[in-house]
Amino acid sequence: MGITPRKGGIDVQGFVNSLREDGTVGVSMDDDGVFVVYDAAGTTPVARFGPLDNSAPGEYGVEVKVGTTWVQLGNQASTWAGIAGKPATYPPSAHTHVGSDITSGTVPQADGSQYGWTNNVAGTSFYQVWVGNDGGYHFGRNTSSIQYKENVRAHNTNPANVLALQPVIYDRKEGGTNEYGLIAEQVAEHFPELVIWFDGKIDGLRYDLLAVALLDVVKDQEDRIRALEGREPLPPRQTTPNIQAAGAPDVEPEPLPYTIQENHE
Repeated sequence: MGITPRKGGIDVQGFVNSLREDGTVGVSMDDDGVFVVYDAAGTTPVARFGPLDNSAPGEYGVEVKVGTTWVQLGNQASTWAGIAGKPATYPPSAHTHVGSDITSGTVPQADGSQYGWTNNVAGTSFYQVWVGNDGGYHFGRNTSSIQYKENVRAHNTNPANVLALQPVIYDRKEGGTNEYGLIAEQVAEHFPELVIWFDGKIDGLRYDLLAVALLDVVKDQEDRIRALEGREPLPPRQTTPNIQAAGAPDVEPEPLPYTIQENHE
Protein backbone atom coordinates (compact mmCIF):
# COMPACT_ATOMS: atom_id res chain seq x y z
CA MET A 1 0.00 0.00 0.00
CA GLY A 2 1.31 3.43 -0.89
CA ILE A 3 0.31 6.89 0.32
CA THR A 4 1.47 9.97 -1.55
CA PRO A 5 0.79 13.46 -0.15
CA ARG A 6 -0.62 16.01 -2.54
CA LYS A 7 -2.04 19.48 -2.22
CA GLY A 8 -5.41 19.26 -0.46
CA GLY A 9 -5.23 15.50 0.10
CA ILE A 10 -3.41 12.24 -0.53
CA ASP A 11 -3.15 9.58 -3.20
CA VAL A 12 -3.65 6.04 -1.92
CA GLN A 13 -2.66 2.84 -3.67
CA GLY A 14 -4.08 -0.35 -2.13
CA PHE A 15 -7.05 -1.46 -0.03
CA VAL A 16 -8.71 1.01 2.35
CA ASN A 17 -11.43 0.50 4.98
CA SER A 18 -13.21 3.42 6.60
CA LEU A 19 -14.42 2.33 10.03
CA ARG A 20 -17.34 3.76 11.97
CA GLU A 21 -17.14 4.68 15.64
CA ASP A 22 -18.42 1.20 16.58
CA GLY A 23 -15.67 -0.45 14.57
CA THR A 24 -17.84 -1.66 11.70
CA VAL A 25 -16.83 -1.01 8.12
CA GLY A 26 -18.72 1.90 6.58
CA VAL A 27 -17.00 2.10 3.20
CA SER A 28 -14.09 0.42 1.51
CA MET A 29 -11.97 0.94 -1.57
CA ASP A 30 -9.80 -1.69 -3.19
CA ASP A 31 -6.71 -1.26 -5.34
CA ASP A 32 -8.87 -1.32 -8.50
CA GLY A 33 -10.65 1.82 -7.35
CA VAL A 34 -13.92 0.06 -6.47
CA PHE A 35 -15.77 2.04 -3.78
CA VAL A 36 -18.21 -0.05 -1.70
CA VAL A 37 -20.75 1.10 0.93
CA TYR A 38 -21.80 -1.42 3.61
CA ASP A 39 -24.93 -1.98 5.69
CA ALA A 40 -25.28 -1.13 9.37
CA ALA A 41 -23.52 -4.35 10.36
CA GLY A 42 -20.57 -3.48 8.14
CA THR A 43 -20.64 -6.88 6.44
CA THR A 44 -22.99 -6.67 3.46
CA PRO A 45 -22.42 -4.30 0.51
CA VAL A 46 -25.41 -2.10 -0.30
CA ALA A 47 -23.86 0.19 -2.93
CA ARG A 48 -20.95 -0.10 -5.34
CA PHE A 49 -19.15 2.53 -7.39
CA GLY A 50 -16.81 1.70 -10.29
CA PRO A 51 -16.70 -1.68 -12.05
CA LEU A 52 -20.13 -3.25 -11.53
CA ASP A 53 -20.21 -6.75 -10.16
CA ASN A 54 -23.92 -7.58 -9.79
CA SER A 55 -26.42 -5.66 -11.93
CA ALA A 56 -24.25 -5.36 -15.08
CA PRO A 57 -20.92 -7.17 -14.67
CA GLY A 58 -18.18 -5.69 -16.82
CA GLU A 59 -19.72 -2.23 -16.98
CA TYR A 60 -18.78 0.89 -15.00
CA GLY A 61 -21.18 2.99 -13.00
CA VAL A 62 -23.16 2.86 -9.78
CA GLU A 63 -25.30 0.03 -8.47
CA VAL A 64 -27.39 -0.15 -5.31
CA LYS A 65 -29.06 -3.05 -3.57
CA VAL A 66 -32.87 -2.75 -3.40
CA GLY A 67 -34.18 -5.52 -1.18
CA THR A 68 -32.41 -8.55 -2.60
CA THR A 69 -31.90 -7.14 -6.09
CA TRP A 70 -29.00 -5.07 -7.40
CA VAL A 71 -30.05 -2.15 -9.60
CA GLN A 72 -27.78 -0.19 -11.92
CA LEU A 73 -28.50 3.52 -11.53
CA GLY A 74 -29.10 5.46 -14.72
CA ASN A 75 -30.34 2.37 -16.53
CA GLN A 76 -34.03 2.65 -15.64
CA ALA A 77 -35.73 2.61 -19.03
CA SER A 78 -39.47 3.25 -19.13
CA THR A 79 -40.18 -0.31 -20.19
CA TRP A 80 -41.61 -3.14 -18.15
CA ALA A 81 -38.55 -5.32 -18.75
CA GLY A 82 -36.21 -2.58 -17.52
CA ILE A 83 -37.80 -2.40 -14.07
CA ALA A 84 -35.80 -4.47 -11.62
CA GLY A 85 -37.18 -6.08 -8.49
CA LYS A 86 -40.81 -6.21 -9.59
CA PRO A 87 -42.91 -9.11 -8.23
CA ALA A 88 -43.83 -11.96 -10.53
CA THR A 89 -47.53 -11.69 -9.66
CA TYR A 90 -49.82 -9.06 -8.18
CA PRO A 91 -52.82 -9.51 -5.87
CA PRO A 92 -56.12 -8.60 -7.57
CA SER A 93 -57.76 -5.33 -6.64
CA ALA A 94 -60.93 -3.56 -7.72
CA HIS A 95 -60.48 -1.21 -10.66
CA THR A 96 -62.38 0.06 -13.67
CA HIS A 97 -61.78 0.56 -17.38
CA VAL A 98 -63.74 2.52 -19.92
CA GLY A 99 -65.20 0.35 -22.66
CA SER A 100 -62.78 1.66 -25.29
CA ASP A 101 -59.83 0.29 -23.28
CA ILE A 102 -60.97 -3.29 -23.95
CA THR A 103 -60.22 -4.13 -27.56
CA SER A 104 -60.48 -7.91 -27.47
CA GLY A 105 -61.29 -10.83 -25.24
CA THR A 106 -64.23 -12.98 -24.24
CA VAL A 107 -66.34 -12.70 -21.12
CA PRO A 108 -67.38 -16.34 -20.83
CA GLN A 109 -69.90 -16.50 -18.02
CA ALA A 110 -71.73 -14.42 -15.43
CA ASP A 111 -73.62 -16.26 -12.70
CA GLY A 112 -73.87 -19.32 -14.92
CA SER A 113 -75.22 -17.48 -17.95
CA GLN A 114 -73.45 -16.87 -21.24
CA TYR A 115 -72.83 -13.39 -22.57
CA GLY A 116 -73.69 -14.02 -26.20
CA TRP A 117 -73.07 -12.28 -29.46
CA THR A 118 -72.64 -14.85 -32.19
CA ASN A 119 -71.92 -17.81 -29.96
CA ASN A 120 -72.91 -21.25 -31.16
CA VAL A 121 -74.25 -22.78 -27.96
CA ALA A 122 -73.64 -26.48 -27.47
CA GLY A 123 -76.03 -28.78 -25.67
CA THR A 124 -79.38 -30.51 -26.06
CA SER A 125 -81.58 -28.17 -24.00
CA PHE A 126 -81.81 -24.40 -24.20
CA TYR A 127 -83.22 -21.82 -21.83
CA GLN A 128 -84.49 -18.29 -22.01
CA VAL A 129 -82.17 -15.92 -20.18
CA TRP A 130 -83.64 -13.12 -18.12
CA VAL A 131 -82.15 -10.14 -16.31
CA GLY A 132 -83.26 -9.72 -12.70
CA ASN A 133 -83.76 -6.42 -10.89
CA ASP A 134 -82.03 -7.60 -7.72
CA GLY A 135 -79.60 -4.69 -7.68
CA GLY A 136 -76.90 -6.56 -9.57
CA TYR A 137 -79.10 -7.26 -12.63
CA HIS A 138 -77.99 -10.87 -12.65
CA PHE A 139 -78.82 -13.33 -15.41
CA GLY A 140 -81.00 -16.36 -14.80
CA ARG A 141 -83.27 -18.94 -16.44
CA ASN A 142 -86.97 -18.29 -16.99
CA THR A 143 -88.70 -21.33 -15.49
CA SER A 144 -92.29 -22.61 -15.79
CA SER A 145 -92.30 -25.90 -13.88
CA ILE A 146 -94.71 -26.35 -10.97
CA GLN A 147 -91.65 -27.15 -8.83
CA TYR A 148 -91.00 -23.40 -8.75
CA LYS A 149 -94.62 -22.29 -8.21
CA GLU A 150 -97.33 -22.25 -5.56
CA ASN A 151 -100.75 -20.67 -4.97
CA VAL A 152 -101.73 -21.34 -8.61
CA ARG A 153 -105.11 -19.79 -9.64
CA ALA A 154 -106.97 -19.67 -12.94
CA HIS A 155 -106.81 -16.26 -14.63
CA ASN A 156 -109.25 -15.89 -17.52
CA THR A 157 -108.93 -12.43 -19.02
CA ASN A 158 -111.53 -10.59 -21.03
CA PRO A 159 -110.77 -11.19 -24.74
CA ALA A 160 -111.82 -7.59 -25.45
CA ASN A 161 -108.80 -6.37 -23.50
CA VAL A 162 -106.44 -8.22 -25.81
CA LEU A 163 -108.30 -7.10 -28.92
CA ALA A 164 -108.00 -3.48 -27.75
CA LEU A 165 -104.23 -3.55 -28.15
CA GLN A 166 -103.03 -1.61 -31.18
CA PRO A 167 -99.94 -2.80 -33.09
CA VAL A 168 -97.82 0.13 -34.28
CA ILE A 169 -94.84 1.02 -36.43
CA TYR A 170 -92.52 3.45 -34.64
CA ASP A 171 -89.12 5.15 -34.79
CA ARG A 172 -86.75 5.04 -31.84
CA LYS A 173 -85.43 8.34 -30.53
CA GLU A 174 -81.86 7.06 -30.69
CA GLY A 175 -82.14 6.34 -34.41
CA GLY A 176 -83.90 3.03 -35.17
CA THR A 177 -86.76 3.41 -37.65
CA ASN A 178 -89.84 1.47 -38.74
CA GLU A 179 -89.84 -0.96 -35.83
CA TYR A 180 -92.93 -3.04 -35.10
CA GLY A 181 -94.53 -3.62 -31.73
CA LEU A 182 -96.78 -2.15 -29.05
CA ILE A 183 -96.71 0.92 -26.83
CA ALA A 184 -96.37 -0.13 -23.19
CA GLU A 185 -98.53 2.74 -21.90
CA GLN A 186 -101.40 1.67 -24.17
CA VAL A 187 -101.02 -1.94 -23.07
CA ALA A 188 -101.10 -0.83 -19.42
CA GLU A 189 -104.60 0.59 -19.99
CA HIS A 190 -106.03 -2.70 -21.22
CA PHE A 191 -103.70 -5.53 -20.16
CA PRO A 192 -101.35 -4.46 -17.31
CA GLU A 193 -100.16 -8.03 -16.75
CA LEU A 194 -97.85 -7.61 -19.76
CA VAL A 195 -96.10 -4.45 -18.53
CA ILE A 196 -92.48 -4.40 -17.31
CA TRP A 197 -91.68 -1.80 -14.65
CA PHE A 198 -88.22 -0.32 -14.11
CA ASP A 199 -87.31 2.18 -11.38
CA GLY A 200 -90.99 2.71 -10.65
CA LYS A 201 -91.89 3.58 -14.25
CA ILE A 202 -93.43 1.73 -17.19
CA ASP A 203 -90.48 0.51 -19.23
CA GLY A 204 -91.26 -2.48 -21.45
CA LEU A 205 -93.53 -5.41 -22.26
CA ARG A 206 -93.57 -9.15 -21.76
CA TYR A 207 -94.25 -9.99 -25.39
CA ASP A 208 -93.85 -13.67 -24.56
CA LEU A 209 -96.99 -13.50 -22.38
CA LEU A 210 -99.05 -12.08 -25.23
CA ALA A 211 -99.35 -15.61 -26.61
CA VAL A 212 -100.80 -16.73 -23.26
CA ALA A 213 -103.32 -13.88 -23.33
CA LEU A 214 -104.38 -14.87 -26.84
CA LEU A 215 -105.54 -18.24 -25.50
CA ASP A 216 -108.58 -16.50 -23.99
CA VAL A 217 -109.31 -14.90 -27.37
CA VAL A 218 -109.03 -18.27 -29.10
CA LYS A 219 -111.32 -19.94 -26.54
CA ASP A 220 -113.89 -17.17 -26.93
CA GLN A 221 -113.87 -17.56 -30.70
CA GLU A 222 -114.05 -21.34 -30.36
CA ASP A 223 -117.22 -20.98 -28.28
CA ARG A 224 -118.71 -18.72 -30.94
CA ILE A 225 -117.89 -21.21 -33.69
CA ARG A 226 -119.36 -24.09 -31.68
CA ALA A 227 -122.55 -22.10 -31.12
CA LEU A 228 -122.90 -21.47 -34.87
CA GLU A 229 -122.29 -25.14 -35.60
CA GLY A 230 -124.64 -26.34 -32.87
CA ARG A 231 -121.90 -28.06 -30.85
CA GLU A 232 -121.34 -28.19 -27.12
CA PRO A 233 -119.49 -25.13 -25.82
CA LEU A 234 -116.23 -25.31 -23.94
CA PRO A 235 -116.44 -25.73 -20.15
CA PRO A 236 -117.60 -22.44 -18.61
CA ARG A 237 -114.91 -20.01 -17.45
CA GLN A 238 -115.25 -17.05 -15.17
CA THR A 239 -113.55 -13.90 -16.40
CA THR A 240 -111.23 -12.46 -13.76
CA PRO A 241 -110.21 -8.82 -13.38
CA ASN A 242 -106.85 -7.67 -14.67
CA ILE A 243 -104.02 -7.41 -12.16
CA GLN A 244 -100.87 -5.33 -12.10
CA ALA A 245 -97.67 -7.00 -13.20
CA ALA A 246 -95.03 -8.04 -10.71
CA GLY A 247 -92.75 -5.11 -10.02
CA ALA A 248 -95.45 -2.46 -10.34
CA PRO A 249 -95.16 0.19 -7.60
CA ASP A 250 -97.84 0.44 -4.93
CA VAL A 251 -98.59 3.97 -6.07
CA GLU A 252 -98.28 4.18 -9.82
CA PRO A 253 -97.10 7.43 -11.40
CA GLU A 254 -99.04 9.10 -14.16
CA PRO A 255 -98.20 7.30 -17.41
CA LEU A 256 -96.49 9.22 -20.17
CA PRO A 257 -98.88 10.57 -22.81
CA TYR A 258 -98.77 9.02 -26.26
CA THR A 259 -100.39 9.45 -29.67
CA ILE A 260 -101.02 6.68 -32.18
CA GLN A 261 -101.56 7.95 -35.70
CA GLU A 262 -104.32 6.36 -37.74
CA ASN A 263 -102.18 5.45 -40.74
CA HIS A 264 -98.50 4.75 -41.24
CA GLU A 265 -96.86 6.39 -44.23
